[in-house]
Amino acid sequence: MVLQRDQPIRIAGTAAPSAKVTVHLGAEISTVEVPPSGRWSVVFPARSANAQPTTIAVEERSQTLTVGNVLVGDVWICAGQSNMEFPLSRDADAKTELPQANLALVRLRNHSFAGQYHFAAPLDAATVAQMTVARFYSGRWETCTPKSAAPLSAVGYYFAKRIAAEAGVPVGIVNYAVGGAPIEAFISREALAGHAVFRRKVTGNWLDNESLEGSFVRLRGRQHVGAAKDAPGDDGGPNHGFKPGFAWAAGPAQVTDFAVKGVLWYQGESNAIRQADIGEYGGLMKLLVADWRQRWQQPNLPFYWVQLPSINEPARQFWPEFREVQRQLTREISASGMAVALDVGAAKDVHPRHKRAVGERLAALALRDLHGRKDLTAEGPVALDARQAGNTVRIRFRSAEGLTLAGPTPPLVETRLTGRTAFTPARGVRVEGDMLSIEAEGPVAEVRYAWHMNAAAALRNGADLPAGPFVLKVSE
Repeated sequence: MVLQRDQPIRIAGTAAPSAKVTVHLGAEISTVEVPPSGRWSVVFPARSANAQPTTIAVEERSQTLTVGNVLVGDVWICAGQSNMEFPLSRDADAKTELPQANLALVRLRNHSFAGQYHFAAPLDAATVAQMTVARFYSGRWETCTPKSAAPLSAVGYYFAKRIAAEAGVPVGIVNYAVGGAPIEAFISREALAGHAVFRRKVTGNWLDNESLEGSFVRLRGRQHVGAAKDAPGDDGGPNHGFKPGFAWAAGPAQVTDFAVKGVLWYQGESNAIRQADIGEYGGLMKLLVADWRQRWQQPNLPFYWVQLPSINEPARQFWPEFREVQRQLTREISASGMAVALDVGAAKDVHPRHKRAVGERLAALALRDLHGRKDLTAEGPVALDARQAGNTVRIRFRSAEGLTLAGPTPPLVETRLTGRTAFTPARGVRVEGDMLSIEAEGPVAEVRYAWHMNAAAALRNGADLPAGPFVLKVSE
């Protein structure tokens, strides 16, 4: 396994009350008397990164538990839905990548979950019985080999590979993604209940709760457990990976005693079906981040997420609006960043297979922000503002050295004139250094780019990283 560097190391467990437990972390030793609750913990001083394996040994009377091959480095939590769950074995580069997936600095804890890869049919009784906080997820720490990496999140794998190679520190990936899960599943029930707007999401049986998306989220829940007898649950209805608060309680909530480096988040498809859900997503994401940071007692815990990629399916018509919410969140949530994936989507598949670019772009953000790689171009052009002077509108960007524009199908750059409601294709679009220039036919109220569910990623910088979609108000 990997223990988080540069933070106190907590090791915890259970034993009989009043028992003496002795914990060895390498040469360091700590002894504790078990309190009446039976839950004990010891804390060792922080350590710097170390790729030389050490051992944890826990002794109580004649019993000893030993964990070997323990490194000290950075631990990342992966969470979200199916595109984070998407395994390396299905990645577009799996045939060449898997045989070389022996990464000495990487450790994996990939969690499968009850009902994984089960679609529109009732779950059997044995699987329903696993819908408890204690049994929903299953997984263990493993070294990174072709066998252990195959079922791992491809995004998490490529992230860890690049961080380990370029930063030279051990990396642990702990994956709790649940295919299809809405964001509400990963926010604690307490946080939702304590929010003036979102408490309705944990009021009554979630399968009947119209504040939750119904054409997929609640429908799949009813298909899986709606008619199950003796299904584990509470006043919020039967347990399921989509139930508000449940994926959090069964997964990340179980490891908040243990320090982590940050969170990788790839989720949104299930919250981008209805416009009403898109309108709530920003508030829910801010609630999730605040809740997780408080639970880990790490107020600046980094969060990096993936903007939804290109796609061409009628059910995804509102993805442009959703991508804009994701973009705005990078301005509203501190210690955060977003990997643009517009160019690695699949027109007719919500599960694009090219995950290398996604994982490596997330890694670039972490390398820049957390590993001192200020020389690294870690993102594509990021739109800052738009100003009009006479008949010209100019859009400023950061990370825009070597800016290029190729395209445009469907229309990439559009403007809305003051007093009008419709956007129309912009004229005279050209690159001027690190800015984009547009010919205006009158006073322009707004300008937008790539505002289509299947827009091309035509705007790039010299590092060949794409700009994400955006809409900006135009000022003078």
